[in-house]
Amino acid sequence: MNLRIITFVAAIAPSSAAFASDYCADKDTAVDMTIVSVVSDQARYVQYRSALAASQLIPKFGGEVIAVGTPLSATPDMLEGNWPENRHTFIIRWPCEGAARAFWNSPQYRTEIFPLRDGAGSFDVALFPAYLTK
Repeated sequence: MNLRIITFVAAIAPSSAAFASDYCADKDTAVDMTIVSVVSDQARYVQYRSALAASQLIPKFGGEVIAVGTPLSATPDMLEGNWPENRHTFIIRWPCEGAARAFWNSPQYRTEIFPLRDGAGSFDVALFPAYLTK
């Protein structure tokens, strides 16, 4: 079996605790933002991903990309089912829900980066409690 570790290197940088403290209370717990997409316009999607990585908004708001599953990075070694060529998944760990929402609603993301995704496919984005934190 050929098991691969996949990383989205351009977007990973050390989390910024200073920014996270602006959005998180002492008792807040980490959350995972899970993004599952079916991409119909690969060129547009790559443009979006590149702009997001270059912006460094994820680490700015204390986020860390912890999992990537995308055919842009590698061919998955399937254990069950199939992985369509146009399916992409990411999990971003945030120190708290407030930091995740601050990123999601930040003016730079909403006005400069998010619109690049328009027409690139369908996207499902959800926040889950991060039960297994570092």
